[in-house]
Amino acid sequence: MKPFHLLAALFACATLATAQQAAEVPNEYVRFAEHEEGDSLETAVARFESPKGQIVDLLGAVHVADKGYFEGLNARFRQYDALLYELVGPPMHERRKDKPVKGAENLQWIGKLQGAMRDALQLAGQIEHIDYAAKNFVHADMSLEQFQKMREEKQEGFLQLYLRVLSAYNKMAKEGDDDPEAASLALIIQILMNRDNPNELKRAVAAQFDQVERLMRKMEEGEGTVIITERNRVAFEVLDKQLAAGKKKLGIFYGAGHLPDMEKRLIERGFKKTGSEWLRAWWMPYEK
Repeated sequence: MKPFHLLAALFACATLATAQQAAEVPNEYVRFAEHEEGDSLETAVARFESPKGQIVDLLGAVHVADKGYFEGLNARFRQYDALLYELVGPPMHERRKDKPVKGAENLQWIGKLQGAMRDALQLAGQIEHIDYAAKNFVHADMSLEQFQKMREEKQEGFLQLYLRVLSAYNKMAKEGDDDPEAASLALIIQILMNRDNPNELKRAVAAQFDQVERLMRKMEEGEGTVIITERNRVAFEVLDKQLAAGKKKLGIFYGAGHLPDMEKRLIERGFKKTGSEWLRAWWMPYEK
């Protein structure tokens, strides 16, 4: 049962403490950082530049975070000619609250789990606080029909994904990785049931995010998955069209687990990484 929580966290939240010099930019896009006054979960913004001078920023996302994190992102997004965003299904501007998206039933449990984590950890939700109505936002993800069809073609049901998680988990253990089972099923129960100290719960969950990201990279070895590899392929089809249209400065706002593969795709297109910075998504101050 131990890998089950890692899979749940992967779906629910796949969803950097100091600025790095360009030569030291890592290919991780989320991490837990310790500071004198508290701990933080932080996401990266990495910049890439093409030989033609076009800029693409990869902005890692966690789907539940402090409200200020999303407010800061909204302000940052205004600088881009186009901001590409993830969302399986129709673009956000085509959705209506009073009209459920047809075919979305199979993905509803993900939203419910994210909602439970949001409430238990006293965080804000990405969907509620990101300004998807901004004119420069461009949908860059699969339709529900594409997503379901591709999963059927690759025979990627829950059991197959579970087996991939188990295989990745075993590889991490053999390579001597730091306790890949640390995010256990007991932690999910604690998150969902214990609301007495959300700050400590946030700290416990945040400390596991780097494990989840490493697990996802292991899962993507070989042909990859629909969840990461195939959705990234669709996103880059949209990116290529935006670049061909002459856009000079673009951002890609996707779950942090998607971005190592996106980084590789940019480099294959001739882009070079020129810098990065870290944004504070969760803040857990120490009790005085």
